[in-house]
Amino acid sequence: MGDEPPPRPMANMLNAANESQISVQMTPEDFIYLDRDCTYFKDQIRQIQGLADEISTQDHWGLGEANNDLTSARAMVGRYKVKAKGAPDGNGVFEIMEQHYLIVDDIQNVFRVMRDKMMQADSEWAAAFNSLNESLPDRPPAGPVIDLNAFMSGTT
Repeated sequence: MGDEPPPRPMANMLNAANESQISVQMTPEDFIYLDRDCTYFKDQIRQIQGLADEISTQDHWGLGEANNDLTSARAMVGRYKVKAKGAPDGNGVFEIMEQHYLIVDDIQNVFRVMRDKMMQADSEWAAAFNSLNESLPDRPPAGPVIDLNAFMSGTT
């Protein structure tokens, strides 16, 4: 039971793209940047999950959790660890971020399928895509860029 892959949140969209039931009108540049942005976002999610994993295994918190007279401190630390990763209801940071990762991965795959179908149908478009994919400079993703390590250390 635990070996089953999680259900894909956008399986219906991926199936529709595979069966050519949906289409988009995008430039090769749009596809390239969308793919890069999805990869960037997935990398950020993995970083957040890494931090959540560190929080869940951190031994010393400095909140008095080692003092037998401060039972609430021990309880708080235990709760923080479980909310970081391993919440029985699936409502931990790590688990929620995994759901987000799967959604972004599905979005990326839906657009990759559509891009591949466009490349098969239009050799001129495919040539433009391949050329741009090699030469198009990176750009920062849309929206604010957050340094998670600086955020966690309080230096921002």
